[in-house]
Amino acid sequence: MPVSANKQAHSIINIESFFQKNELFHGFRLTAKLSLISKDVIGQFILMRTDQLINVFWLHAREALIHGGIWSFIGLLYAIIFTSTAVFAQKWGLIGHPYFYACIMAGTIGALMYSSMRLVVFIALLLLPVYIIYFINTLGELSLVGLLKLMIPAGLLIGAGYGAISKRSRVKFADAKTLAGLSAGLIVAVLFFLAQKIFGNIHIVWAVGIACPLTGGLYIMLVPPYIRMYHGLLPPIGDGALVGASVAFFISLCLFVMAGTIDTNMTGDLIPEIAKILELLPGTTVGGVLGAGIAGVIAGMLLTNWQNRE
Repeated sequence: MPVSANKQAHSIINIESFFQKNELFHGFRLTAKLSLISKDVIGQFILMRTDQLINVFWLHAREALIHGGIWSFIGLLYAIIFTSTAVFAQKWGLIGHPYFYACIMAGTIGALMYSSMRLVVFIALLLLPVYIIYFINTLGELSLVGLLKLMIPAGLLIGAGYGAISKRSRVKFADAKTLAGLSAGLIVAVLFFLAQKIFGNIHIVWAVGIACPLTGGLYIMLVPPYIRMYHGLLPPIGDGALVGASVAFFISLCLFVMAGTIDTNMTGDLIPEIAKILELLPGTTVGGVLGAGIAGVIAGMLLTNWQNRE
């Protein structure tokens, strides 16, 4: 073999033995392999986390839409109570702006009805036959006071019975949620009072559209501490009776207004007020539904734990 060939072969052997003996080189090779493996693992991890995030996002979005739908329904109730209270407060000449009383009444009754939706539906179904009997016996001329005298005691009895029988109902938090709704409504009423001092009179449609989600947001913040402090103020029977009375009041008001849509003469001496309420309701209900719906979606995305509390 030529000398140059021997030298070349000897050099190759020396280089291979150097690489085999050199730990630093092995470290580089190992690092390169781990690098390739880690890239695959990291890629799979990122894909897995992305899928999980997408699934969590859609789950939260679905829950948020459900909460938005529920709150939109509450916004509809809020608008009816707010509009009716404002009109009647103006009729009776109460001290202060009508919106002040409307904010407090709508916030309190809205919270009461939201505290146990199942009980609300149950009482409403049982009160409808009572109203039909009353309507038939009055020969088509209604009295709001007479209707309330009949419906509120019936609502009290039904609610109290429900509270005594149902052991795992959310109605047991009705006392705390009522105070939270009252406090939220009072705060919003004060804010509206100050706003009107600065900006002048606010149209009732905008008032409902702003007051409804604002009351809901304050209600969310107030409910957890209020439940801890005040949920034992009343026994379950008292909580149920409280919800029953509020539902009876709201049902009476709605049925009285609905009777006015059929024939305004049926509402007796409240014909001008019922006509005013019917004129304002289309706008205020839209404001309440949209405002409360948006607030409900935001509340659902924030995952407020108190909403699922039993």
